[in-house]
Amino acid sequence: MLLPLSKRCKEFSVDLEKHVAMKKKYLIFDRSINDADSSTIRRITENIIGCVKANIDKKEKEKRDYSQSFIHEILKEVRKGMKSVPDSANYRFNKDYAIDLSLHLCGMAAERFKAMHSAFRKANDPAVYLE
Repeated sequence: MLLPLSKRCKEFSVDLEKHVAMKKKYLIFDRSINDADSSTIRRITENIIGCVKANIDKKEKEKRDYSQSFIHEILKEVRKGMKSVPDSANYRFNKDYAIDLSLHLCGMAAERFKAMHSAFRKANDPAVYLE
């Protein structure tokens, strides 16, 4: 049985084994991620999540209706954050990270977008207004 969407999307945590790939150096894989790298990975993830939440907050304050482009903005923010890894780092985010973080953010955003659409419709639909 699947958990309700609100239970599944509460918090995203980076699984270093699943979400991070090590870069090759001199044809050798260094499999260890030090504490500084781990901290940077978490900070990048928190920044991505924070930017997406701030963007949704802004749209809610503007009392806008939902648009499909909002999902694309979330995906673009994830890609942008993944590219923020320093070139000197011995790791990179992989596709699993992009997919899992995107699903988490879209699931979280879906509830807010649904409420945003309902509020917009209630405020702007003449039929709802007349009732």
